[in-house]
Amino acid sequence: MGRLCSNLSGRIVRPLLTLIALSTLFGCSNPEEEARLAALAEGEAIVKKNCFVCHGQGINGAPIIGNSKMWAPRLEKGKEALVQSAMNGFGLMPPKGGNTELEEADIQLAVGYMMSQATPEK
Repeated sequence: MGRLCSNLSGRIVRPLLTLIALSTLFGCSNPEEEARLAALAEGEAIVKKNCFVCHGQGINGAPIIGNSKMWAPRLEKGKEALVQSAMNGFGLMPPKGGNTELEEADIQLAVGYMMSQATPEK
């Protein structure tokens, strides 16, 4: 009888513990944080494909991604103003960074990513 109980408990307890562990890992996620991280990742991909040539090196005065000092006066304007500047062009930057196929949603994601890189973690 003892062997039957230990085999039975092993077959029940192990899957139960696995289920508890998996539900702890996946059941405690924060959907808002996941959405924020997904938007940043999508924004980063857009930036790397369309914006990094200038914003990676500061070509024509473009603020360098991650340079808090260069971004500080721009961050004060707010995201919407920066999105409009990117949509319409600003200084030597052409509208939509020269890629007319970008939608406003793409620009918002790219600007959000670049802003996040210039904002020090708290």
